[in-house]
Amino acid sequence: MVEKISGSDAVLKVLEQWGVTNIYGLPGGSFDSTMNAIHNQKNKINFIQVRHEEAGAIAASASAKLTGKVGVCFGSAGPGAVHLLNGLYDAKSDGVPVVALVAQVPTSNMNMDFFQAMDEEPIFDDVAVWNRTAMTAEALPRMTDEAIRQAYMKHGVAVLTIPKDLGWAQINDTYEPNVNSHTEPAYPDPRPEDVTEAVKLIKEAKSPMIYFGLGAKDAADELKAASEKFKMPLVSSVLAKGIIDDNYPAYLGSTGRVAPKPGAEIGFSTDLILWVGNDVPFSIFLFNKKAKVIQIDIESEKLGKRRHNDVSMLADSKKALQAILDAGEERKPSAFYQAALADKTNWLDWQNSFKDSTEKPVRPEPIFDVINQTASDKAIFAVDVGNVNINFERLIDMHGDQKWATSGIYATMGFALPTSIAAKLEYLTVTFTA
Repeated sequence: MVEKISGSDAVLKVLEQWGVTNIYGLPGGSFDSTMNAIHNQKNKINFIQVRHEEAGAIAASASAKLTGKVGVCFGSAGPGAVHLLNGLYDAKSDGVPVVALVAQVPTSNMNMDFFQAMDEEPIFDDVAVWNRTAMTAEALPRMTDEAIRQAYMKHGVAVLTIPKDLGWAQINDTYEPNVNSHTEPAYPDPRPEDVTEAVKLIKEAKSPMIYFGLGAKDAADELKAASEKFKMPLVSSVLAKGIIDDNYPAYLGSTGRVAPKPGAEIGFSTDLILWVGNDVPFSIFLFNKKAKVIQIDIESEKLGKRRHNDVSMLADSKKALQAILDAGEERKPSAFYQAALADKTNWLDWQNSFKDSTEKPVRPEPIFDVINQTASDKAIFAVDVGNVNINFERLIDMHGDQKWATSGIYATMGFALPTSIAAKLEYLTVTFTA
């Protein structure tokens, strides 16, 4: 005889099979069928009750940023659903997988001006890569499976709306999720002709540099090798801080308005940018407009999006950098390269001169010096939005296996505390909240 299970228990079972260990939310009456399932599976999935649904959505987004795994949050019907939006927009903007379970009134009361009843799908259309309402209880496990798959594939938010009565309904416990079919994508190799042209431009350049983003997160060794072989200083996007240790001599930090001086000013003197895995909107303001560009990205729509390209390489950053390394000739240090490294040294000397400052109001340098001295190699930094981003980018010395997260493109305030909660649950380490 086939075992029976409630629709919401089937939802939780699929989440658990995909490796979800934490779910963030604020219960309401319309969510009671799924809340009952969370109670039934409390030994497999941790429920973290927040005081506002926005905090739960931010925590789910932060969890995805820190781990690369799907984050999960929920909200009750009506206002609870609406409150999720701010955190979900953070996940959308920074391109991380999040599943939001949204409650709905019972099907018999939908579209009838019932208490807290509203047409929820339209409000999530813009934020979600996948947005569906269950019509039968039997569909719930399959739809949960699909929500997770879509969130991973499209690097964004998937929303599953669950009418209350469907969550209570009994269904056959026979669904097998597709988790074992989920594999990491295989990214393309660069075209030989693109590599040849890139090497030619690097050889001809007088002041070349490397500008990398999160798309180069697995290519730290190749970035450093390219910097050393071709004598190209390294600058990152704000969110790519930490891919290369801050104490690496040729890494000048990030660029932009929150960046340290060396990273912010070098782009105006370069004549060639090796642009790797980067889609920062502010980058249109940060570089010499006459500089040539070699852009590497796995998404074709990003090639040339922020400025013109001279070489567009639709390829994996790690593979493309290695191909350029193999084909190119070593360069001698240029005056541009030596000046960039000297600029970093001068900047650090100036910053460090304030470490023992006793000024009032207190300067940030002494505070961040203490954090640098006490933070472990596995510390996680949860960074809010505002002037703290400036201090973090300039003064925290990222190294080892340290991680950090902030609200990047969306830049919502109130990000740090929910992120600290998510980090503490995902990792057995110290969390510093900035």
